Amino acid sequence: MNSLTVSLGVHSPLTPELRDRILETTRARMEEPAYRLLSPEHLRGLARLEARDDPIISVYLCLTPERRAAGGWQSMLSSLAHQTLLKSHEAASETIRRQLDRIETALNEQLPELGRSVVFFVCERLGIWRQITLPIALADRIHVAPRPYIRPLLRSWGEGDRNLVAVLSQERSRFFVDHLGQIEEIYRVKGQRIRGMLTDRVPRDRRDVLATQVLKDEARALAQMAEIITRELEPSYLLVAAPPDMHAAFVESLPKALVERVQEFAVDIHASSHAIGEALGPLREQMRRDQETAVLQELEEAAFEKVAIGVQETLDCLREGRVAALVVDDRFAAPGEQCAECKALFQQAPGDACPICESGKLQSADDLVDAAAQQALDRGARVEFIRYPETQVRLGKFAPMSALLRY
Repeated sequence: MNSLTVSLGVHSPLTPELRDRILETTRARMEEPAYRLLSPEHLRGLARLEARDDPIISVYLCLTPERRAAGGWQSMLSSLAHQTLLKSHEAASETIRRQLDRIETALNEQLPELGRSVVFFVCERLGIWRQITLPIALADRIHVAPRPYIRPLLRSWGEGDRNLVAVLSQERSRFFVDHLGQIEEIYRVKGQRIRGMLTDRVPRDRRDVLATQVLKDEARALAQMAEIITRELEPSYLLVAAPPDMHAAFVESLPKALVERVQEFAVDIHASSHAIGEALGPLREQMRRDQETAVLQELEEAAFEKVAIGVQETLDCLREGRVAALVVDDRFAAPGEQCAECKALFQQAPGDACPICESGKLQSADDLVDAAAQQALDRGARVEFIRYPETQVRLGKFAPMSALLRY
């Protein structure tokens, strides 16, 4: 989808019609069937999916250039499908086979041109068909369960991994989405040519005042655009490259909540997407490290009653809806159990029945972290994976899984 070009007028820089157009265009981007810029709302929607009768089939397939060449992806998909069908119950195997054949047909008809991974979530009975293309390579996998397997998506998502980028100047501005290291231009803005406005008809003592006012008006309109886009795309940060006067006027016009997410960097207004990505590299890395440090600092400074420590205590607080942020060591993986009735999670249930609702419908959970992350998203909690060695060491005292609590 090409970027939208916007022109800002002198007297009405951002008209209601233009606001609506920006909003509609942004939403259309989010609704593209194979949109590769995954939003938090997409993750929340995936986490809410559940099929009690037919399974949801989750397929992760790497699409590196090597895999694309000579149909290498087909061999991998065929191998994964064979292994999956061997482990499937006879009653479900035909349904699984049909859906995997459907996925292969879709890829044969139109292999995504961009991206290094493609992900499918499919359920025949519920009519679920989700296809997502991502700019990073994820491990090949087919997972069959009542709920989609989203841990790889959650692990690749973090603060600093999805940002709105604003490269601003008075005569030309550009907005980009930065997601998992990929830069995509979404809006181009034509501003005012101030030199053409400062004619001999404008008294000399008024020219500076006029120039300053035009800049402030344009900065205000750009700030309003950033606010509209941010509301829809839910980026972690707003990364701004602009001359000092434009930067100051732009930030001054932002709402306070957005000002707190502004990070400054430097790049030429005419830079290519690749050059902008290169310029952002060190900033991205620092933001990720800072975010993990901030999460650990929250845990360390929180009152005793506002922290859950250890796997089972955290799972209990999740069930009670008390978790504001689930914090997990990225290296941690373990099987567990889940009650089919009340959805309580256990490392190991004490007996054959659920100790919460006394139901005998305990089921094995292949990935306890994935189940906990889905439950956290269901309840509107953040999910924070700790990935850097120095922060993983600090997390050690809280065990591989912990939580910041609402109450």
